[in-house]
Amino acid sequence: MKQTITTILLALVAMAAHAQTFTWRIEGTVANAAPTDTLTVIDAEKQRMITTLQVKDGNIVPASGTLDEPAVCCIAKQGRRGWIRMFVLESGTVNLTVDLDLVYLIRIGGTPMNDELMGVLAVQNTDMDMDTYVKKMCEVVSRIVSNHPGHPLSPFLIGQSKSLFTSTESIGLIEKLSPDLQASPKMDRLKESLLLVQETEEGKMFKELTGVSPDGKPTAISDFVGRGNYVLADFWASWCGPCTADMPHVIALYEKYKDKGLKVIGITVSDTLEKSDSVVQKLGIPFPQIYESKPMSIYGVTGIPHKILFAPDGTFLSRRIASSKELDRKLEEIFNDNK
Repeated sequence: MKQTITTILLALVAMAAHAQTFTWRIEGTVANAAPTDTLTVIDAEKQRMITTLQVKDGNIVPASGTLDEPAVCCIAKQGRRGWIRMFVLESGTVNLTVDLDLVYLIRIGGTPMNDELMGVLAVQNTDMDMDTYVKKMCEVVSRIVSNHPGHPLSPFLIGQSKSLFTSTESIGLIEKLSPDLQASPKMDRLKESLLLVQETEEGKMFKELTGVSPDGKPTAISDFVGRGNYVLADFWASWCGPCTADMPHVIALYEKYKDKGLKVIGITVSDTLEKSDSVVQKLGIPFPQIYESKPMSIYGVTGIPHKILFAPDGTFLSRRIASSKELDRKLEEIFNDNK
């Protein structure tokens, strides 16, 4: 009798697992591809390959398979740096319009969540000023999270767009998620970093950050911030390509505004003094540096390059500078108003 009950329970478990499995299908077109290119579909959350797609004469050879849960995916091409973002692999047929020269998909659709996600891509693929971009993207992400609190796309978008929201707004979005998604390790880590950022929101006083100077002596952010000047803190590392690529622009801003009251400091992240100083010497960086500090745990910096602008009294003036153009605009506003 016990064996019969056990067999029935195992069968029910197997049936339940099977019921959660769904079939997906991918089709579409690919621009700027060789006639027989192969693309890889990657689960962006779990960092795993799901399938490969064959390209024939600019079309994706339809592919299909099964999954146990929806996945937010990106496309990679062998020999190409970076991923092309993004679509949802879920039950049904998703239709993709891909251009291998772009970082975002041009068009997605065919299934409910991809129709929703197309709103994000539409903003990303439209040329607009930064303020309009931030406003529209926040609206789209907020709508998706509110309408689909239990879908894995929602926490993914919260993580991807955290720099567009204030920390309080991002925490509010996390609290809209279903209980199981809120309790995930990824959301726990994100909320912890956002709470740090919340302590350093615009208008609040700077927090002390210590390290060493290029000559190996102790130094701190209080040596520069809160002393009557606007201060731009540039968080960077020798191993960060975008950081070193952006450094000539930061140097140009320093030279342009240093006589008008702007101080600039570099703060390295997860780097050694020797490697950091090698880049400083190579690029001829003229402004002070703080090496071997811990900005991630104190300032909630989750990625670099990252720039924070401090007011003369030491309060945070701006810590969500999304682009070089936005930084240029902010400094122009400040120093044109203070001629």
